[in-house]
Amino acid sequence: MDEEWRTYKREREEKIEKTLADEIHEFLTKVFNVYYVQLPPALYKLLDTVRDRLVPLTVKFDQGRYNEFCQTFRTVYRAIISDQSVPSDAKKLVRELVDKTNEFFQSKGFSKCVEELKYHRVRVKVRFREKPLEKAIVSADAQGRSVATKETSDEGVAVLDLPAGKYTISVFKHVGEEEYVYEERDVEVDKDQDLLFEIERTKTMAQIHRERKGRPIIKEV
Repeated sequence: MDEEWRTYKREREEKIEKTLADEIHEFLTKVFNVYYVQLPPALYKLLDTVRDRLVPLTVKFDQGRYNEFCQTFRTVYRAIISDQSVPSDAKKLVRELVDKTNEFFQSKGFSKCVEELKYHRVRVKVRFREKPLEKAIVSADAQGRSVATKETSDEGVAVLDLPAGKYTISVFKHVGEEEYVYEERDVEVDKDQDLLFEIERTKTMAQIHRERKGRPIIKEV
């Protein structure tokens, strides 16, 4: 009798088809969470926002909620990959998770969820009192995170490769006692472009701190 029941139970389970929500739940537990626990704790808060958008889809699929999930994941992915402070091995895990996510949802007939970042080259030329400024730190910040940092060459040029988006690009150099070269500019990066910083006056560190509104200054590469 026991064997007959087990056979009957197994046959019934095989006949029950998984819904899309069931499959998403399996993806969450067997893929997303597996990558999640391998990441540095500093990234948990960012990935939590992505998981919070994925969980409702494990109950009932909804196209609007799926779009919100993808939009959130795209934003978080960009923030992580663009952040210089995130270790390369962590970025590799996040890229793999994005690939797994895209593969899963595309296999279900949906459009690609997270697009790869598109980079553009920004050539920054810095002149101080009509001469090229060498060994100045040129940095690009986005949403409080440092994305790229380079030192200018003898010709006063630094080249940054940046994902498309909005940045604050700044130039910094200590040129004398309580004298600093500093200038920043908000830039929309949607293509390769050249930027020219023509700087005439120095600033004090107090002035620079006020301009940066609490954001840390990168003083070396």
